[in-house]
Amino acid sequence: MKKLYTPASIYLFFGICWLSYFSTYLGRLNFTASIAEMQAADGLSKTALGQVASAFFIAYGAGQLCSGFLADRLPPHLLVGGGLLGSAALNAGMALSHGTGAMTVLWGLNGLIQSLAWAPLVRTVVDLTSETHCARICLHLATTTPAGTLAAYGISAACIALGSWRYSFWFGAVFMAAAGVTWLLIVGSLRRVARQNGLPDTASPPPGQAVSHPLRAVLPALAPVAAAVFLHGLLKDGILTWTPSYLQENFGFPAAISVALTLIVPVVNLSGVYLAGAVQTKWLRNEASTALIFFALCGAGAGLWWLAGRFSLPVTLAMLLVSTTCMTSVSTMLLSLLPLRYRSLGLTATLTGLLNAATYLGSAVSGAGFGALSEAGGWGAVLAVWCVLSLAGAGACAASKLSLRRTILP
Repeated sequence: MKKLYTPASIYLFFGICWLSYFSTYLGRLNFTASIAEMQAADGLSKTALGQVASAFFIAYGAGQLCSGFLADRLPPHLLVGGGLLGSAALNAGMALSHGTGAMTVLWGLNGLIQSLAWAPLVRTVVDLTSETHCARICLHLATTTPAGTLAAYGISAACIALGSWRYSFWFGAVFMAAAGVTWLLIVGSLRRVARQNGLPDTASPPPGQAVSHPLRAVLPALAPVAAAVFLHGLLKDGILTWTPSYLQENFGFPAAISVALTLIVPVVNLSGVYLAGAVQTKWLRNEASTALIFFALCGAGAGLWWLAGRFSLPVTLAMLLVSTTCMTSVSTMLLSLLPLRYRSLGLTATLTGLLNAATYLGSAVSGAGFGALSEAGGWGAVLAVWCVLSLAGAGACAASKLSLRRTILP
């Protein structure tokens, strides 16, 4: 497929990609940002709410197994648009729901439909941009995670302060519906521009063309990577989901203030994208090695949090920033950049989907798992487990570095 090459078209394309994926966080993290208020206002238990969160992650992970394959074989921009519009409708349903039974069904369906966003979006980037522009766009798209987290938690805190956590779901529904329509219009137009006036590029097969390289030849080397991203999902979403409750219970903050305090997290997390990018391009040039470093740093931060953070709010906030920024760096390496190594094999979206599925399997375990662990063993046990999991992630990255030498990485 021909590629966009003019600066105006590439900037416009990046802008709509960024806005569209950013919008998914407003219809995803609004639940995790509202958990503490749901407990306080509706009397729902942490275990029950953790099960709702886990339903999203299980469905999202399962959907990723399919969305990557579909994106390598069908028009991916239509999958992205459909995912945004479907998630908007389900967020509206959440705003109207009562009880964790209905929430579990709706939020599980939301996870399934949101799985149509990332892998098809990456495939759209591969289809419409050259190899150089593709890598840059995917690196910068990693900033949607901290930016979307900041927006979701900020909006949820404002909605709680205004009187109801339900307002955040209405906001997410409206924003994603607008983003979905805008995506379909603009990307459809840019695809026509590329088809008529773009530059030829042979680095990736066109949509619908069968993948000639056997996937089974690549998967064994990616098994340690899958283990690493599973641990990444376990840590990333475990920390984000339960930190507001931790602050509320350990330091006595009201729910709105607990959510608001976490707003500093995504602001600092933005640095993780570019810090990892700098380490990668200027020093290691190996995504697995770079991720190993940041897993190890996360383990050190979680260990200090466990030893001293329970008794000090400044230490808690500092270690929260360190651990989440490190997880942003890991995500940038293993989920945004590593799959691009397989662009020439036509497997970018497929592997993106598979690795995201492993990530959200970890996220699914984190929702109910850490909620139950905090109730059974207290927050000290949760922090200790976070430290151990970080070090295990570093070990998985070390194994990944060795196994990937047999496929793509130098």
